[in-house]
Amino acid sequence: MLAFLLLLTLPSPVLAAPAGEDLFPEEWMGKHKILDHFGDLSRMILIRYAGERLFEPSEVVEIGDPDNDNALDAYALLGVRWELFKYPSGVPYTVNPTMAVRSYGLKEDEVVGAIQRAFENWDETVGAELYDNRVTVDRRASASPRRPDYRNVVTWGRLKKGVVAVTYLWYLTKTGEIVDADLVFNSSYRWGIDLDGEGPEYQLAGAFDLQDIATHEAGHFTGLDDLYDEKYWAMTMYGYAAPGETNKVSLEPGDVTGAQAIYG
Repeated sequence: MLAFLLLLTLPSPVLAAPAGEDLFPEEWMGKHKILDHFGDLSRMILIRYAGERLFEPSEVVEIGDPDNDNALDAYALLGVRWELFKYPSGVPYTVNPTMAVRSYGLKEDEVVGAIQRAFENWDETVGAELYDNRVTVDRRASASPRRPDYRNVVTWGRLKKGVVAVTYLWYLTKTGEIVDADLVFNSSYRWGIDLDGEGPEYQLAGAFDLQDIATHEAGHFTGLDDLYDEKYWAMTMYGYAAPGETNKVSLEPGDVTGAQAIYG
């Protein structure tokens, strides 16, 4: 009943973006953030690339080096958030592990577990239940880049070369309340899972670590922006990724402080 009442309060999922638009149109290439407004609804697209490229920095709040790891900590906000009082059990999300299982030889429970751990990293930093602990698995679920379907899907799809992952956020234009969020990993790359935390010894030769990338993208779901200055290289929200990287499976003090600035 609560979910039904929630849907009644949301804008109808009418066609918003152009009808012919695919997961990643050519004109998006080279951009890091794209904003589109469609009346009551707006769409924010956050694109993560492999390697490093120059990009103007976000509006960053630095907090120094509280963990004394010789790397500066900071955060930047997107200006959007979930209204958690509408989600007593946390924001629900759906995982489609089909391509990861078929293409990369991963086990379904390991794929779902890695993604769940990525979201729980953020859940554990705030004073409220941020994400639902009960993950829905739907082997046919897909992202909704053209209009929100209010399912919050994590899946794979074919993106442009050089793009590791894309997060789509739909939010209410006037208030910044997130109403739908989707994450697409690029199926053109290899993906692995570092189950034992020891890096490339397990399934990561030439592959992106699923939990590492998912933790960063879940930061966008949470409302955090990318950091691009190389002095923030240790931050989970540092905007670039590399195969075999595993240091972003956990959060840095700047990531935690950013989430708490939004949700307390």
